Amino acid sequence: MAVLLSVVTAFLYGSGDFLGGVASRRHSAIQVLTTVSLIGAVPLLFVAPFVAASPSTPDLFLGAAAGLIGIAGLGLLYRGLARGPMSIFAPITAIVSAVFPVIWGVSRGDQQGLKIWFGLAIGLIGIFVLSSQPTADDIRVSFSVICEALLAGLAFGLFFSLLSETNTESAPWPIVAGRFSASLVLIFVALVQKTQLRPTRGWFSLIACGICDTGANVAFLFALRYGQLGPVAVLASLYPAVTVLLARIVLGEHLTNRRLLGLVLAMATVILVGLS
Repeated sequence: MAVLLSVVTAFLYGSGDFLGGVASRRHSAIQVLTTVSLIGAVPLLFVAPFVAASPSTPDLFLGAAAGLIGIAGLGLLYRGLARGPMSIFAPITAIVSAVFPVIWGVSRGDQQGLKIWFGLAIGLIGIFVLSSQPTADDIRVSFSVICEALLAGLAFGLFFSLLSETNTESAPWPIVAGRFSASLVLIFVALVQKTQLRPTRGWFSLIACGICDTGANVAFLFALRYGQLGPVAVLASLYPAVTVLLARIVLGEHLTNRRLLGLVLAMATVILVGLS
């Protein structure tokens, strides 16, 4: 069940990233982030009482902290990708966000078998291959861009790790707290910058992105009921495979040999972890 829910998480994250990229072509980053956060938070607020009636205060605080850190990571990601190069920034962020929860889980007492470790190693290679793209040999990368990539990866990894510290029986309340805390910060930033928050068009991609992203967070929490943080986080971090496939199917983007290799490694990881 942990593997299935982790794969669902990766599918939803990858779909959300694809839809968020489509929405970002029509709206500013803060419009996309705020709208997606609220779209995900409001319906979940009404559903949550039927799933878990009494969340604890520590779980709500952990969820709120995770939400703030996750938004900070997205801000760094958008800033870094805008400054480039994406071929270097994206793989660093993806690898760090996958490795950090593994280290966190081991430090908290998680124990993995040899097959699991081998599967995680294949998964990390797959994430790198899927996230990276060919680049010119003479490209220059500033130290600040590398730092931002590392910080974005740490933020996403810490997001996963903080959610793993919540009581899984309280799900999805930590996600509700995280969404609302992130939305409040984003609204405050928009007011300070005098940025228009309400999108005027392209609502379908925004609504679908919000549903996918929030659904991924909820699926991740439920996956932790059945599995340990390390394998769940690495499987969830295979989301670039879904984004690549959607770009191929919807936008007709060409699948390079590098991307095909990454997809094969991603599937190998799912099989290895699933059989362990």
